[in-house]
Amino acid sequence: MIANQNIILFSSDDWSSGLKSSKYHVAVGLAKTNRVLFVNSIGLRNPSASASDLRRVWQKLLGFLRGWQKVGDNLFVYTPIVIPFHRSRWARRVNRRILVWSLRVVQILLKLRTPVLLVFSPTFHAVVGHLRERGVVYYCIDELKAYHEVDRGMIDRMERDLLAKADCVVACSQALVEKKRPFNRHVYYVPHGVEWGLFRRALDETTSIPDDIAGLKKPIVGYYGFISEDWIDFALLNEIAARHPDWSLVLIGRTKVDPATVLEHGNIHFLGVRPFETLPNYSRAFDVGIIPFAINELTASSNPLKLFEYLASGLPVVSVEIPEVARYRDNVKVARDRPEFIRLIEQALTESSLADKRRRSDLVRNETWEQRLDVLSAIIARHARPLT
Repeated sequence: MIANQNIILFSSDDWSSGLKSSKYHVAVGLAKTNRVLFVNSIGLRNPSASASDLRRVWQKLLGFLRGWQKVGDNLFVYTPIVIPFHRSRWARRVNRRILVWSLRVVQILLKLRTPVLLVFSPTFHAVVGHLRERGVVYYCIDELKAYHEVDRGMIDRMERDLLAKADCVVACSQALVEKKRPFNRHVYYVPHGVEWGLFRRALDETTSIPDDIAGLKKPIVGYYGFISEDWIDFALLNEIAARHPDWSLVLIGRTKVDPATVLEHGNIHFLGVRPFETLPNYSRAFDVGIIPFAINELTASSNPLKLFEYLASGLPVVSVEIPEVARYRDNVKVARDRPEFIRLIEQALTESSLADKRRRSDLVRNETWEQRLDVLSAIIARHARPLT
């Protein structure tokens, strides 16, 4: 892994969200040997007058006023402030000046000279070239313009600018590699990793099962991850629950929808957000892990973090057919339609011996975040200008 370097990571979500996303794993991993500044998101869309959006704007303002925060050895978090009207040309010009000025101040205070920029969101495209950086990596983990709430044309223009400025691109799926390759000569496929040792604990008999799931009817068909209309096929979940009222469906994660409005059956249990470190405890209670994604442009380009997390936990996995999951078809059950999805869960429930679980877990023993960061380090070393 690279060492003794300054890295500024521009995130597409916030550190305070508690999500242990790819940005989190990359930041924490690199901070073991480098000085890392994690810059919170500036959003992808204009805020609405909803209570949640107004609360988020207020939290952003408070975060900015607090200044940078130290959250670990060599790891710092900063919340930038911008005018939240991305479609306005004058707002974008003002925001560039605000971002560059405030980030330069933080650079001076934290002594982040000649940093490498890891840019996860194209909304930060305008700061590239203004921070005396010695290298720029566009780390592409989602087809962000495919979110239904964003201005697709605006995000596309921002991304094209970032692709032109970046020294190289790292993409977590082959679909994203192919989409970005026409706009940058140096595009690398680096899939997500897994904290294998953590999720392996699901096979340990001493790993406790949380109270909120321990009393549910078995078998338990489980999912953890983001829950929204962009990502989840709620009709599929309702069909599973209707066809098998003897099963418990458990959903864990952050949601942008009211579960009561989209989940129609009493055997679907939404538990909300749970600490990342407890997910192996929930995996131990699951009998099958599912990836019930809606089929769309966003999910077709995705690389689900939960795939390796389920496998590391020893769980049989049933998924809709998306390219990055289909690559593991020999060890994951991939369904072409809703009836087949249910049939494959029925089949998976018969494959729960300890030997089966250990075999699945061992499949991803070497697919760790440490391994991915070694690959990322080699890419940075290849493209960043030498330290002077």
